[in-house]
Amino acid sequence: MTYYLNNISQKKGGQQILKKVNLSINDNSIFAILGPSGSGKTSLLNILARIDHPTAGTFTGDNEQKPKGIMVFQDYRLFPHMTVFQNIVFGLKIKKIKKAEIRQRAERIMMTMEITELAKRYPDELSGGQQQRVALARALILNPSLLLMDEPFSSLDEGLRMEMLDFVKKLQQQFKLTVIFVTHYKTEAYLLSNQVAILINGQIMQIDTPRKLEQTPANLAVAKFLGQANFIQGSFQQHQFVSSIYTGDSDFRGTGPVKEATLYIPFVGSIQLATTAFSAFNGEIIGITWIGDSERVTIAVGSEIIYLNLPVDSVQINTKKQFYFKRLPVVY
Repeated sequence: MTYYLNNISQKKGGQQILKKVNLSINDNSIFAILGPSGSGKTSLLNILARIDHPTAGTFTGDNEQKPKGIMVFQDYRLFPHMTVFQNIVFGLKIKKIKKAEIRQRAERIMMTMEITELAKRYPDELSGGQQQRVALARALILNPSLLLMDEPFSSLDEGLRMEMLDFVKKLQQQFKLTVIFVTHYKTEAYLLSNQVAILINGQIMQIDTPRKLEQTPANLAVAKFLGQANFIQGSFQQHQFVSSIYTGDSDFRGTGPVKEATLYIPFVGSIQLATTAFSAFNGEIIGITWIGDSERVTIAVGSEIIYLNLPVDSVQINTKKQFYFKRLPVVY
């Protein structure tokens, strides 16, 4: 089933939370909705779970079916007075499934989630990662076709977060789920999904692959939210961008004739040392910080400071280098 969000809007207390959200989400996929806190992400998920209703618009599937997603909440919402087993089977008991089938399905899902040995424990006896697995098991035991996840990894440390990202990918493939998850961490969105929607101020600003989001954000709001970039102020004069570090042609993404403009230089993927047809700037290396598989390089270009992630040992401190754009630079 393909899922369609058609002009979904929501207004509460005089505040416009969502503004004509349109999305088409393919079956058996992982779709990320990425945006800052307060952008309307959780409100949108609540509508998809039928916990809340939109002021306008519809959420449908193929042939106008009315799908309902199963939610895994940010705080997991496990019942503190119930054991792991009792939490997992709660939904089946509400549906009055026979005890033998409940036991069988619970044992199978606990084995899949690698939490069988936790069956008799209570939530306050579990780690954050274990609680998340229990919350996932409680949702998956209901055999949903659509799984909704609200900031699913926000309470986990870095190592465990990476582990759970891989685990959710495995679950999605095993159960052939459609997963829609929201997050304000772009690394999570990029690692888990090849299709990411940017939601800012209740509006979908861009839907794209992680690579295209980073290379060519749709507008300045998206670029600033994604961060990890240099923003150089300048102007347009005779159809060229003019600034203190670069003057020349550009891929202009703004709207209408403008006098002021902003050059977008992400830390990764836009600048290189090898010669191209797009000369960027000459700068002095004034700082180098190792950040794993690359180095964060600080470059003084006149009065401007530029930051780039470059290959390890590609430059030395206190030396000057000519840098080149890999492609025509983007300006907003």
